[in-house]
Amino acid sequence: MNTKIKVLFIALIFMASVVLSGCVDNSAEGEDGKSSYNIDSDIDSETDSNADLDTDIDEDSDIETITITDDMGREITVPFPCERTVFLVENAMNSMYAAGGADNIVGIGAVWQEEEKAPFFRAIDPNYDKKRLSEGNTQPTDEIMASVNPELIFLWTADWDESAIRAKEEILGVPVYGVSIDSLDDLQRQLDTFSKLTGKEEQGVEVLRVMNESMEKVTYVTCQLAPEEKPTVYWMWGDIYGTASPESTANELMEKAGGANVLNNQKESTENIEHPVLNLETLLELNPEVIYMWYNENLNPEDIIEGRTIDGVNFADWQEIEAVKSGRVYEISDPFVYDFHSPRLPLAMMHVAKDLHPDRFADLNLTEETDRFYVDVYGIHYPGLEPASET
Repeated sequence: MNTKIKVLFIALIFMASVVLSGCVDNSAEGEDGKSSYNIDSDIDSETDSNADLDTDIDEDSDIETITITDDMGREITVPFPCERTVFLVENAMNSMYAAGGADNIVGIGAVWQEEEKAPFFRAIDPNYDKKRLSEGNTQPTDEIMASVNPELIFLWTADWDESAIRAKEEILGVPVYGVSIDSLDDLQRQLDTFSKLTGKEEQGVEVLRVMNESMEKVTYVTCQLAPEEKPTVYWMWGDIYGTASPESTANELMEKAGGANVLNNQKESTENIEHPVLNLETLLELNPEVIYMWYNENLNPEDIIEGRTIDGVNFADWQEIEAVKSGRVYEISDPFVYDFHSPRLPLAMMHVAKDLHPDRFADLNLTEETDRFYVDVYGIHYPGLEPASET
């Protein structure tokens, strides 16, 4: 790999860690009081933190290969560049598209709410429909996947356990990359890996730069908040009482957006539970100041605030929760645009920050920021989806 690109990747990931960790202490401030980062001085250009991604030549076949490590910690060796990938996990496919890998995708499996998303995918990949191996939210059969002669298959580890992954590798005769995003750092490493996998390192560097600059528009403000200025937030997944662990991407999202996970006040530790499920009694005791819903087709914030009964849950029982009394119940309004397990995470951070701190982010125009992000990362405008180069 080009040494300059290696240095840029390390520098950008370092910058991401600074952005995501919030404010630096005074020792990192210049004489004018503003934060300053001397990244180059911390980087050894001869050292690659992802040395296992270097390419090799297979002596038996004279084929250049690359070895990567998936999110399960499994080493995988594939041809380099990897030109025939199949995605059974949509958020990782978004990362591949962002990393410039449209031509490296030969098969696409389940796509949730495809009717709403297909126009976007067609705009960034004219061959999207030809690559679909199944319809809607169903996954293709092994036989159908084998028909496109894949070199690597991506799937979500929450849907397949390790034995199922091994079985799929044996049946198809190709490696499987297990995807699991548990933190913001995981997402950035994924982009780094995908761009190296396809030989599009410069595009990966650019996307990481755009993400970091976008997130800093939020974290520059929220890192200056005092603890008492950060409202306690109950993150509500679709199962209502399922919430975000303190060790999760959703937790980092709301913290960087200026909130505090209400589970930080939970006496019983939930750190090692990916998807903690509470009960009414516990939620009432925690008494969050804000409730933030993941997109739910059957439930709106108004249903909770007005105490309606939806899908068997009587929200009249929630009326004494501070968030409900103050009307501070919000929702991720578009699960595609604000998919925070994809490179669009910075947009989700802006969305949440504007709800948590409307006064501090009154001048942050989410419509303009979304369009700018889509232009910089995907080369199209949003929501019009017209090519940026033709407008």
